[in-house]
Amino acid sequence: MSMTKEELLKARNHIIEVSRELHDLGLLVRTWGNISSRVDDKSFLITPSGIRYEDLTPEMIVQVNIDDLSYEGDYKPSSESKVHAACYKVRKDCGFIVHTHQVYASCAGTLGLKKISTYIDDTDIIVPVAPYALPGTDKLAQNVANRLKKYSDSNSLIMANHGTVCLGADSAEAIYEAKVLETACNNFLMDICKTDMPHGVEAGFNSFIEDGKIVYEHADTPERVKFVHEHIYAKRPDIKYIVHNKSEAVMTVSRRANNMRPLLDDFAQLIGTGLKIPANQDDVVHNIRKNANVVFVPGDGAYCLGPNEDDAMAVAMVLDKGCIAYTAVLRHGEGHYLSAYDCFKMNRHYRKSYSKLADINK
Repeated sequence: MSMTKEELLKARNHIIEVSRELHDLGLLVRTWGNISSRVDDKSFLITPSGIRYEDLTPEMIVQVNIDDLSYEGDYKPSSESKVHAACYKVRKDCGFIVHTHQVYASCAGTLGLKKISTYIDDTDIIVPVAPYALPGTDKLAQNVANRLKKYSDSNSLIMANHGTVCLGADSAEAIYEAKVLETACNNFLMDICKTDMPHGVEAGFNSFIEDGKIVYEHADTPERVKFVHEHIYAKRPDIKYIVHNKSEAVMTVSRRANNMRPLLDDFAQLIGTGLKIPANQDDVVHNIRKNANVVFVPGDGAYCLGPNEDDAMAVAMVLDKGCIAYTAVLRHGEGHYLSAYDCFKMNRHYRKSYSKLADINK
């Protein structure tokens, strides 16, 4: 039975309420991830593509046909509508879906495992992992559907190198699944990979451009740090804000001279196709590149770049998650890195399409 206009409006508003709840919990960030609610056997409501959760209004929530993904209105549905449709087809009892890029579950999904054997409190949990495929593709939707069929008693799964899908009869069940999954995956990373690392940004010496001049947020910013800031702004005129991230995970990686290959989709999209951790201070300025929004400093964290504070902070958050994943893979002894081709494709798409859409809708 189809919903009335009033019921559809209520469902749209509820999706917005849930998105903000998950945002406050730290399970949703900026425009990443998506939320949907079943309308009937033929359609579902889903959050739009490229719009921040705090900016959502009811008319932006899109109604999508489950079978052919057609939709009406001015707003484009989430790029992962195919995944949601696949889930509703496989699980007829599912009424609500939450897809997040939550930190610890996403990091656990980079280890190359087919399933995660973990626990929460005194309960053992098996979390299926759907094989990797590019975001928004038929292949990814099929991989998710196959895992849900195989693990018919599981209401949450990890999409390798991407994020999570959590199902429920209603929003309360889906949110519960997302929260339990994050705790269970953090337990797994601590036990198996010895990565007991908090997620976040620990700011060092930030700066921004104002009236064409560099403004440092700390008056005692060292000259060696100013030297790097000056070179970044000189080489990257598109950059107006720099966050110096010295979180535990970023500091750990900055002490290891190496090439950091992306393990997560959002890292490849927002930061770049790969990063070099230089062996000494002299090499830092040589690592300032047009299509890489992070510059590592040996033993002193990383500079995260953006056209504004919000974007630079987003880079810093994604870098921190990427560094947790990178550390987990090194300590685990194996993992699944994204291919150079996939990274390039996602980075180009994000820069040319997705980020512009987000800017339009700010």
